[in-house]
Amino acid sequence: MYPHRPTGEYRILLAPDDPDDSYQVYTLGSSEPPRHIDIEGPYVQDLSPSTPLMFRGSLHWCIGSIIHVFNTTTESFLQMLAPDVPHSVDRYVMDILYGAVLFDMDGMLSMPILTDEFTSIGIWAMQDYENEVWTSKYRVELPLADLTVQFGKFNPCIHGVPAFLDGDVIILVQFGDWLLQFDMDGKLVANLRNCRGLFPTRHQLKQTLVQHTFFRTLEGYAVNASPFI
Repeated sequence: MYPHRPTGEYRILLAPDDPDDSYQVYTLGSSEPPRHIDIEGPYVQDLSPSTPLMFRGSLHWCIGSIIHVFNTTTESFLQMLAPDVPHSVDRYVMDILYGAVLFDMDGMLSMPILTDEFTSIGIWAMQDYENEVWTSKYRVELPLADLTVQFGKFNPCIHGVPAFLDGDVIILVQFGDWLLQFDMDGKLVANLRNCRGLFPTRHQLKQTLVQHTFFRTLEGYAVNASPFI
């Protein structure tokens, strides 16, 4: 779902699951059937593992080494290249299961990349969006041996789920039954147990959007606590 700026409408993009089908666009609140659009783009099975990122008015999905961009104004697709990082984990298998994670960091399209030794997670940002120029912004070292002894085996399929919060990038990784939260200095700042089968997401939960005095505070809830763990 995305906002269509020229009309102020909210629309849903329906991807095809067969070469003979076409993309369709449905307008929320409309009694009209979905409208077919004649464009080329990835099939629904390719897009479904990923949560799209709305960035600069376009929807972005990263599949393998390709970032698919749907321009919500012109209703057309284009492709961009993800950063080519030596000695990084082949993202294809993990993308099929979970989708790569794209996020907005200080107005830059960004993504995490795990090294093939599982010892660090790099945060890469597209410094020049028009010319597709990526740059390495951060590198979070993971003391893999120590964390494995303390928490269990590292799960590379749930790694580097980042979020940009109050000027800081938060990294979530899973070891055994534990979901761990790291800051950009590689410091473990929070943990949560019994997280097997947990599906990562960038969405944040808040107790209330507006802090009215008549709202009851949940027992044990800290207003300034991490919204992730």
